[in-house]
Amino acid sequence: MLQIVISIDESTAFLFGIIEKLKARSIPCNVIEIHPTQKSYDNGFKILSELDKKSFILFLGHGQSDKLYGGEDLQTFPKKPFIKLKEMNIFCEQNLFLLSCNSRDLIKSSFRIARMNRSIGFGALPTSKEEVEQDNKLKERRISLETIEEFKLIMVETISESITMFYDKSFNKLKDYLILLIDKKINYAILDNNNSNLAELLFKMRNEIVLY
Repeated sequence: MLQIVISIDESTAFLFGIIEKLKARSIPCNVIEIHPTQKSYDNGFKILSELDKKSFILFLGHGQSDKLYGGEDLQTFPKKPFIKLKEMNIFCEQNLFLLSCNSRDLIKSSFRIARMNRSIGFGALPTSKEEVEQDNKLKERRISLETIEEFKLIMVETISESITMFYDKSFNKLKDYLILLIDKKINYAILDNNNSNLAELLFKMRNEIVLY
C-alpha cells in the first residue's frame, strides 16, 4: 500500500489532486494528513515510525534542506518542522518520494544516517509568485500566475502518472519515466503553447530530480 503524507495548509491544497488521481487509478493508498496542531504532528510521526520496512512513502508538502514541514494555519499555528534532519532515520529502509522544495539536499545530507532503501527528491519547486521571486533567474522572467498554475497542474499529472506506473516496481524506472513525462511537457510548452516560462519551470524541476 502507498503511504501518503500530506501537510495541510492553503498552499498544498492542489496536491490533493495527486491523491485523487492515484485513487481513481485504483492505487491502494493510506493518507496521513498532518494538520496544524501539535497532536496531529505527533500522531503523524508515530504512524511513520511504525510502518513496515520497504514501504513506499510519498510526502507532499513544504521542506528545506534540513527539514520537512507539517501543516500550517496562518492565524493559529505557524508552520513548524515535522521531521528534522536528525530525525530522518524514521525513514530507515523505506522507499521515500519527497515532493517538497530542496528535498534533494535533505536526502543528500541525511542518506547515511537515515539509511533509506531508495529515495527521490527535488530542488526548488516554485508554486507561488513569492517562491518564483526568490529565484533571481525566474524573477527576471516575470512569470505569470497563470503559468504557475499550469506548472502545478502538470506537476500533479506527471507525478501521479509516474507513481501509478512504477510505485510497486522500480524507483529507477519511476524516476526515468517521470523525466520522460516532463520532457514531453517541456516540448508541449515550447512547440504547442509557445510558453518559454512554463518550459523553464519544468526544465528546472526535471534537472534537479535526484535518486539515491
